[in-house]
Amino acid sequence: MKKLLLKGALILLIIAIVAGLGFLVWNFFQSRNTQIPGITEEQANKKKQEENQKERAEKQEVLIETVKEIFAQDSPGTTFSIAVYDLKRNEYFGFNDTDAQHAASISKILTAVYSFDQVEKSNVSLSDPLGAYNIETQIKFLINQSSQDSWDLLDERFKLAEQNKFAKSLGLNATDVTRGVNKMSPKDTATLLKKLQKGEILKQFNRDKLFSYMQKTESEDFFSPALKLEDARFYHKTGKYLGEGHDAAVVEHDSNPFVLVVFSNNNTNTNLIGRGKIMTQVASEVYVYFDSLD
Repeated sequence: MKKLLLKGALILLIIAIVAGLGFLVWNFFQSRNTQIPGITEEQANKKKQEENQKERAEKQEVLIETVKEIFAQDSPGTTFSIAVYDLKRNEYFGFNDTDAQHAASISKILTAVYSFDQVEKSNVSLSDPLGAYNIETQIKFLINQSSQDSWDLLDERFKLAEQNKFAKSLGLNATDVTRGVNKMSPKDTATLLKKLQKGEILKQFNRDKLFSYMQKTESEDFFSPALKLEDARFYHKTGKYLGEGHDAAVVEHDSNPFVLVVFSNNNTNTNLIGRGKIMTQVASEVYVYFDSLD
């Protein structure tokens, strides 16, 4: 009888141990399993991506509305356009961003890119003389100092019609740098900078050289104060002409690099000092948006 009781107790103990282990295993996998029953892991991941994208879209709408409020409150008569490219997620969004607008000095970026492109195709050399200097120095002056003389010389050397063909080959369909026209859309500008950053145009050596010219430029009063406050590394080009105040930048945010382009215009209030404060605030809001992403 005693043996039967011991045997029964042993069986109950084994059952309890097995049941306990089974519960622990079930609880472990249950805690790790985020999938909906009947849905594959791939489908669950896709659903999660869609949810994240929807959340970002909502944040993007809030950002655009915030930018609208900034301009409406601080510069009521100013029209603006914004183009943003999320380099990490290959995601673009903007406002009033697809129409061709007078680009001021922003289109100098295209001239510089085309000049380097011609060097890479062995049609010219950076050391070839141009004006009082050589092609490389004129490109540097064009971007870093926004030199009109360098622009004239480079446009004479690299014909505007060819620059337009080059722009079309890159998908910049709202761009026309013909003398007297000089138009780009903010989206075209963002696309050009995106292609540069991702290595889709120009070899890295030439891209990095161009980006070096886009630092500590002659104009650091639009996006720059906000980005410097964040200690962000960035490359940019401003455009200022009468009531126009534009800036276009590649920003190497630690975890979410991005491209930001803003065109603004006010023909009745040409106070670009005041506009600079608005542009700084806009850049800050965009940076906060990218800070909020995973």
